[in-house]
Amino acid sequence: MLFKFAIKSAGILAVTATLALAGCSSTGTSSSNPPAAEATAKPQAKTEEVQASAPARAYRDLSHVNRTGEVYLMRGLLNVFSRGMDTLAGRMRARGFDAISFNHADWHPFAEDIVARAAKNQVSYPIIIMGHSLGGNEAPKMANYLAAHGVKTSLIVAFDPTEPQVVGKNIGDVINYYLPNGRNTFAKTSGFTGKLQNITVDHIPDIKHVNVEKNTRLQNQSIEHAMRITRKVSNSKIAKNRRALHTSS
Repeated sequence: MLFKFAIKSAGILAVTATLALAGCSSTGTSSSNPPAAEATAKPQAKTEEVQASAPARAYRDLSHVNRTGEVYLMRGLLNVFSRGMDTLAGRMRARGFDAISFNHADWHPFAEDIVARAAKNQVSYPIIIMGHSLGGNEAPKMANYLAAHGVKTSLIVAFDPTEPQVVGKNIGDVINYYLPNGRNTFAKTSGFTGKLQNITVDHIPDIKHVNVEKNTRLQNQSIEHAMRITRKVSNSKIAKNRRALHTSS
């Protein structure tokens, strides 16, 4: 009896894992409400994360920052299948960027914070947004939200989104690295004056939906693009601006 029970339990777990991966790569939705299972997912160590319930700008350490800009990187399903976004955020912080990674369902507080700070001239431009899977779906939505409130996003990078998206006014460069599924390209709407690129990556050896954001080549290209549109600044200037931000909040 115990042997039969163990086999049955293993089968249930295998089916559950398969459904989770399938949802990430093909049938996932981009609801702003995180899945219930996500609440119990444990983040890996040594990643800089901010809970959406806390003030979005968070009093995180910016002692490493020596470049202009703010970089927002979004994970996908269940908060466990897009850890390449954490790696990319860490690599960008090592290059002097103010970069933070979080779940795709939690972008609204960050966007609202950016809009509020923009009204006080407390945003470090350019704004850069990246995302994988469901995070790739939400990246253009966050940028369009900012645009509707008068804030420009200079760069969007999506790693294999699961749904078609559109980009509009007040958005600069848009790069969509995707594995073709017939419904995951981006399009532009009236008012868009930036540069939109849908780039297929299925020619890269061993590339899959669950590892596209971990690809070193694609990460390097994303970092290099961000480097081109930002510039080095004095860390003391950034610290001064952040102190002013805190005292005025």
